[in-house]
Amino acid sequence: MTMGLAKTVYNEGNIKHMAEDIKRDLAEAARATVNIQAARTMRQARENIGNNFTIRNNFTKRQVQYTQMPEGNHDLSDIQATVGITENAEYMARQEKGGERTPRRGQTLAIPMNAARGGSNRKPVLTSKRVGKITRRRRVRGSSNETGLIARAFIAFSKGLFLSLGGSRSEQNLHKVTSFRRGTGGQIRFETEQIYKFDLPSTTTEAQPWLWPATEKWKKMGQQIFNSQAKKRGL
Repeated sequence: MTMGLAKTVYNEGNIKHMAEDIKRDLAEAARATVNIQAARTMRQARENIGNNFTIRNNFTKRQVQYTQMPEGNHDLSDIQATVGITENAEYMARQEKGGERTPRRGQTLAIPMNAARGGSNRKPVLTSKRVGKITRRRRVRGSSNETGLIARAFIAFSKGLFLSLGGSRSEQNLHKVTSFRRGTGGQIRFETEQIYKFDLPSTTTEAQPWLWPATEKWKKMGQQIFNSQAKKRGL
Protein backbone atom coordinates (compact mmCIF):
# COMPACT_ATOMS: atom_id res chain seq x y z
CA MET A 1 0.00 0.00 0.00
CA THR A 2 1.32 3.39 -0.97
CA MET A 3 1.23 6.11 1.71
CA GLY A 4 0.28 9.67 0.95
CA LEU A 5 2.23 12.76 1.88
CA ALA A 6 0.94 12.74 5.49
CA LYS A 7 3.04 10.08 7.10
CA THR A 8 5.45 9.32 9.98
CA VAL A 9 8.58 7.28 9.54
CA TYR A 10 10.04 5.24 12.42
CA ASN A 11 13.54 4.18 11.63
CA GLU A 12 16.93 3.47 13.16
CA GLY A 13 17.43 7.16 13.92
CA ASN A 14 14.33 7.26 16.14
CA ILE A 15 15.36 4.14 18.02
CA LYS A 16 18.88 5.46 18.54
CA HIS A 17 17.55 8.75 19.89
CA MET A 18 15.25 6.96 22.34
CA ALA A 19 18.07 4.66 23.42
CA GLU A 20 20.33 7.63 24.11
CA ASP A 21 17.59 9.26 26.19
CA ILE A 22 17.13 6.08 28.22
CA LYS A 23 20.88 5.69 28.66
CA ARG A 24 21.17 9.28 29.88
CA ASP A 25 18.27 8.85 32.31
CA LEU A 26 19.73 5.60 33.62
CA ALA A 27 23.06 7.29 34.22
CA GLU A 28 21.36 10.15 36.06
CA ALA A 29 19.40 7.70 38.21
CA ALA A 30 22.64 5.86 38.98
CA ARG A 31 24.45 9.12 39.79
CA ALA A 32 21.68 10.19 42.15
CA THR A 33 21.72 6.74 43.77
CA VAL A 34 25.43 6.66 44.61
CA ASN A 35 25.30 10.25 45.90
CA ILE A 36 22.38 9.41 48.19
CA GLN A 37 24.13 6.26 49.39
CA ALA A 38 27.33 8.18 50.11
CA ALA A 39 25.57 10.98 51.98
CA ARG A 40 23.58 8.58 54.14
CA THR A 41 26.63 6.40 54.78
CA MET A 42 28.50 9.51 55.96
CA ARG A 43 25.70 10.41 58.39
CA GLN A 44 25.50 6.83 59.68
CA ALA A 45 29.28 6.60 60.12
CA ARG A 46 29.29 9.85 62.10
CA GLU A 47 26.52 8.48 64.28
CA ASN A 48 28.47 5.26 64.83
CA ILE A 49 31.52 7.23 65.97
CA GLY A 50 29.42 9.27 68.38
CA ASN A 51 27.79 6.16 69.82
CA ASN A 52 30.84 3.90 70.09
CA PHE A 53 33.81 6.15 70.88
CA THR A 54 34.74 8.67 73.55
CA ILE A 55 35.19 11.99 71.76
CA ARG A 56 35.60 15.48 73.17
CA ASN A 57 33.59 17.34 70.52
CA ASN A 58 32.32 17.00 66.95
CA PHE A 59 35.73 17.43 65.30
CA THR A 60 36.27 13.71 64.64
CA LYS A 61 32.75 13.17 63.33
CA ARG A 62 33.08 16.12 60.95
CA GLN A 63 36.17 14.52 59.40
CA VAL A 64 33.96 11.79 57.91
CA GLN A 65 33.15 13.26 54.51
CA TYR A 66 31.98 12.16 51.10
CA THR A 67 32.72 13.15 47.52
CA GLN A 68 29.72 13.05 45.22
CA MET A 69 29.56 12.27 41.53
CA PRO A 70 29.08 15.56 39.64
CA GLU A 71 26.54 16.14 36.91
CA GLY A 72 27.53 15.42 33.33
CA ASN A 73 27.52 12.79 30.63
CA HIS A 74 28.89 9.69 32.31
CA ASP A 75 29.16 6.04 31.40
CA LEU A 76 27.55 3.80 33.99
CA SER A 77 30.91 2.18 34.71
CA ASP A 78 32.39 5.57 35.69
CA ILE A 79 29.74 6.54 38.23
CA GLN A 80 30.90 6.46 41.84
CA ALA A 81 30.82 8.42 45.08
CA THR A 82 33.28 7.93 47.95
CA VAL A 83 33.05 8.14 51.74
CA GLY A 84 36.00 8.26 54.13
CA ILE A 85 37.89 10.03 56.90
CA THR A 86 40.25 12.93 56.28
CA GLU A 87 43.91 12.88 57.30
CA ASN A 88 43.02 15.15 60.22
CA ALA A 89 41.51 12.11 61.95
CA GLU A 90 43.72 9.35 60.56
CA TYR A 91 43.61 7.67 63.98
CA MET A 92 40.08 6.50 63.14
CA ALA A 93 41.48 4.35 60.34
CA ARG A 94 43.27 2.30 63.00
CA GLN A 95 40.01 1.98 64.93
CA GLU A 96 38.28 0.74 61.77
CA LYS A 97 40.90 -1.84 60.82
CA GLY A 98 42.83 -2.44 64.04
CA GLY A 99 46.60 -2.41 64.20
CA GLU A 100 49.68 -1.33 66.09
CA ARG A 101 50.04 2.14 67.52
CA THR A 102 53.57 3.53 67.76
CA PRO A 103 54.84 6.92 68.96
CA ARG A 104 55.20 9.73 66.42
CA ARG A 105 58.16 11.05 68.39
CA GLY A 106 60.42 9.40 70.90
CA GLN A 107 60.54 5.75 71.86
CA THR A 108 57.45 5.30 74.03
CA LEU A 109 53.76 6.17 73.93
CA ALA A 110 52.03 8.64 76.24
CA ILE A 111 49.20 6.60 77.80
CA PRO A 112 46.71 8.74 79.78
CA MET A 113 45.48 7.27 83.06
CA ASN A 114 42.02 7.79 84.57
CA ALA A 115 43.22 10.85 86.46
CA ALA A 116 43.98 12.54 83.14
CA ARG A 117 40.44 11.73 82.00
CA GLY A 118 38.58 13.19 84.93
CA GLY A 119 38.38 9.89 86.79
CA SER A 120 37.06 7.53 84.10
CA ASN A 121 38.64 5.89 81.06
CA ARG A 122 35.36 6.44 79.21
CA LYS A 123 35.93 10.20 79.30
CA PRO A 124 38.22 12.18 76.98
CA VAL A 125 41.50 13.53 78.33
CA LEU A 126 40.99 16.85 80.12
CA THR A 127 42.33 19.84 78.21
CA SER A 128 44.59 20.78 81.12
CA LYS A 129 45.97 17.22 81.22
CA ARG A 130 46.74 16.74 77.54
CA VAL A 131 50.31 15.59 77.18
CA GLY A 132 51.04 18.52 74.86
CA LYS A 133 50.01 20.90 77.64
CA ILE A 134 52.38 19.28 80.11
CA THR A 135 55.63 20.57 78.69
CA ARG A 136 59.09 19.86 80.02
CA ARG A 137 58.87 23.06 82.04
CA ARG A 138 55.99 21.56 84.05
CA ARG A 139 57.90 18.39 84.86
CA VAL A 140 60.06 18.14 87.96
CA ARG A 141 62.95 15.73 87.39
CA GLY A 142 66.06 15.02 89.37
CA SER A 143 67.54 12.71 91.97
CA SER A 144 65.61 9.57 92.89
CA ASN A 145 67.15 9.20 96.35
CA GLU A 146 64.86 9.91 99.29
CA THR A 147 66.04 13.45 99.98
CA GLY A 148 65.96 14.44 96.32
CA LEU A 149 62.54 12.85 95.79
CA ILE A 150 61.05 14.70 98.76
CA ALA A 151 62.47 17.97 97.45
CA ARG A 152 61.05 17.37 93.98
CA ALA A 153 57.67 16.36 95.41
CA PHE A 154 57.53 19.58 97.45
CA ILE A 155 58.31 21.69 94.38
CA ALA A 156 55.69 19.87 92.31
CA PHE A 157 53.05 20.20 95.05
CA SER A 158 53.68 23.85 95.85
CA LYS A 159 53.91 25.01 92.24
CA GLY A 160 51.26 22.76 90.67
CA LEU A 161 53.79 20.89 88.56
CA PHE A 162 54.07 17.21 87.69
CA LEU A 163 56.50 14.70 89.11
CA SER A 164 58.47 12.27 86.93
CA LEU A 165 58.98 8.90 88.59
CA GLY A 166 60.38 5.47 87.68
CA GLY A 167 62.12 4.05 84.65
CA SER A 168 64.75 5.62 82.45
CA ARG A 169 64.55 9.30 81.61
CA SER A 170 62.44 8.69 78.48
CA GLU A 171 60.18 6.21 80.30
CA GLN A 172 59.53 8.11 83.52
CA ASN A 173 55.84 8.10 84.32
CA LEU A 174 54.08 11.33 85.18
CA HIS A 175 52.39 11.91 88.55
CA LYS A 176 50.52 14.70 90.28
CA VAL A 177 51.36 15.28 93.95
CA THR A 178 47.97 15.38 95.68
CA SER A 179 49.18 15.93 99.24
CA PHE A 180 52.39 16.88 101.04
CA ARG A 181 52.60 16.99 104.82
CA ARG A 182 54.75 16.33 107.86
CA GLY A 183 53.57 13.27 109.75
CA THR A 184 54.08 11.98 113.25
CA GLY A 185 57.68 12.26 114.36
CA GLY A 186 58.42 14.90 111.74
CA GLN A 187 58.51 12.43 108.85
CA ILE A 188 57.59 13.92 105.46
CA ARG A 189 54.79 12.15 103.65
CA PHE A 190 53.32 12.83 100.23
CA GLU A 191 50.80 11.13 97.97
CA THR A 192 50.59 11.05 94.19
CA GLU A 193 48.24 9.93 91.45
CA GLN A 194 49.54 8.78 88.10
CA ILE A 195 48.57 10.97 85.15
CA TYR A 196 50.50 9.31 82.29
CA LYS A 197 52.65 6.29 81.77
CA PHE A 198 55.46 6.26 79.24
CA ASP A 199 56.75 2.69 79.48
CA LEU A 200 55.15 1.15 76.37
CA PRO A 201 56.85 1.30 72.94
CA SER A 202 53.58 0.32 71.22
CA THR A 203 50.02 -0.85 71.78
CA THR A 204 47.66 -2.97 69.71
CA THR A 205 44.25 -1.58 68.80
CA GLU A 206 41.45 -4.09 68.30
CA ALA A 207 39.32 -3.38 65.24
CA GLN A 208 36.11 -1.54 66.07
CA PRO A 209 34.53 -0.78 62.66
CA TRP A 210 32.46 2.37 62.31
CA LEU A 211 32.52 2.83 58.51
CA TRP A 212 31.94 -0.74 57.34
CA PRO A 213 28.58 -1.19 59.14
CA ALA A 214 27.34 2.10 57.68
CA THR A 215 28.53 1.08 54.21
CA GLU A 216 26.84 -2.32 54.39
CA LYS A 217 23.55 -0.79 55.53
CA TRP A 218 23.26 1.61 52.61
CA LYS A 219 24.75 -0.80 50.07
CA LYS A 220 21.76 -3.06 50.72
CA MET A 221 19.43 -0.13 50.06
CA GLY A 222 20.99 0.56 46.66
CA GLN A 223 18.39 -1.20 44.51
CA GLN A 224 15.51 0.44 46.33
CA ILE A 225 17.07 3.89 45.98
CA PHE A 226 17.84 3.30 42.28
CA ASN A 227 14.28 2.15 41.56
CA SER A 228 12.94 5.32 43.17
CA GLN A 229 15.30 7.54 41.18
CA ALA A 230 14.52 5.69 37.93
CA LYS A 231 10.79 6.09 38.52
CA LYS A 232 11.23 9.86 38.94
CA ARG A 233 12.72 9.91 35.46
CA GLY A 234 9.95 7.87 33.89
CA LEU A 235 11.95 4.67 33.57
